[in-house]
Amino acid sequence: MLASPTDTILLVVYYVLFVFYLFIIGRLVVEVVRGFARDWRPAGGTAVSLELMYRVTDPPVKLLKKLIPAVRIGNISLDLSMMILLIVVYIIMRVVDPR
Repeated sequence: MLASPTDTILLVVYYVLFVFYLFIIGRLVVEVVRGFARDWRPAGGTAVSLELMYRVTDPPVKLLKKLIPAVRIGNISLDLSMMILLIVVYIIMRVVDPR
C-alpha cells in the first residue's frame, strides 16, 4: 500500500527530530565528559563532529537558558534547559509519528 504524501512528510519530520534528539544526547554526554576531564581537547574529526553538534543544538539550548533560570541547590547551579529540550523534542516526535 502506498503511503500518502502527508505520512511521508511526517516521517521525514520524525527522522529529522530523531537526529536532533541524538545530537542533544551527544551534547549531554560531551558536557559530562568535559566536566570530569577538564583538560580534554578534541582534535581532528572529533572536533569537527562536535562543532556540528554544538552548532545545531546551540540556538534552542541558549533560548531555553534565557527563559528558564538555573535551579540553585546550595552551592550548585543546575541547568535544566537541555533536559527540557529533550522532553519537548520527544513529545513532538510522538505527535508527528505517522505510525
